[in-house]
Amino acid sequence: MHEQRRDHACPQCDATFGEARGLSRHVRTVHEQRRDHACPQCDAAFGTAGNLRKHVRTVHEQRRDHACPQCNAAFGEASDLRKHVRAVHEQRKDHACPQCNAAFGTAHYLRTHVRVVHEKRRDHACPQCDAAFGQAGTLRKHVRTVHEKRRDHACPQCDAVFGQASHLSRHVRTVHKQPLPMPPPMPPPMPPPVPPLMPPPVPLQQFGGAALLNLVQPGKGNSVTLTIASF
Repeated sequence: MHEQRRDHACPQCDATFGEARGLSRHVRTVHEQRRDHACPQCDAAFGTAGNLRKHVRTVHEQRRDHACPQCNAAFGEASDLRKHVRAVHEQRKDHACPQCNAAFGTAHYLRTHVRVVHEKRRDHACPQCDAAFGQAGTLRKHVRTVHEKRRDHACPQCDAVFGQASHLSRHVRTVHKQPLPMPPPMPPPMPPPVPPLMPPPVPLQQFGGAALLNLVQPGKGNSVTLTIASF
C-alpha cells in the first residue's frame, strides 16, 4: 500500500492535501467561509456541492443508510459512521486543541471548538431576533424551539415535552432519577385445603342378638340390611 503524499500545504493552518483542488476547496470553505451551494428546501448553504447533497439526504430525506454495528446509531454518510466509531466506541481523540486541553474525535469538531470557544465567533445570526450563534445547527435549534415553539421530544415517563433532545435528557436525569416504586407485597400463602369431614357413622340398630346396618344403594331407593355382628 503506497503512502499518500500531501504536498499541498495550507498557508493559513496546518492542513495538507494530496491535490491542489483539495487545498483550494479547503481555503474557500474553511478560511474564506464561502457558501456557494444553497439548499432549495431551507436557508442552509454549503461550501461544496457534496455537502449540500449530504444535507438534503440526511436532513430533508431523513435517510440513515449506514448503521453502527455496535449500537443503535445510524448515519446518512459512511464517513460519519466511521467518525462515530472512532470517537464514541474507540474513544479516540486524535485532534487536540492548541489553545487548551480539549481534544476531539474529528478535525471538524476541533475547528468548531476553536471558532466558537476561543475566537468567540457568532457567524449565524437569527433573522427574527438579536441572537447569534457559532454553529448553524444551534441557530436551527433556536428557531425551532423559540420562534416556532416546537416541542418534538416527549418524555416517555410523564407528559413533559421539550424542544431539544438534550433538554429531555436533563429532565429525565433530574426529575425521574428516583428509584422505581416498590412492588406491592405478595399476598400471604393460602392455607392448605381442609379435607372434607367424614360423614357421621350410620347408627346400628340392634334387633335381638344382632346389630343391623341399613345401606341405601346409590341411585336407587332400595335398602340393604347387613348383619354386622351377633351377640
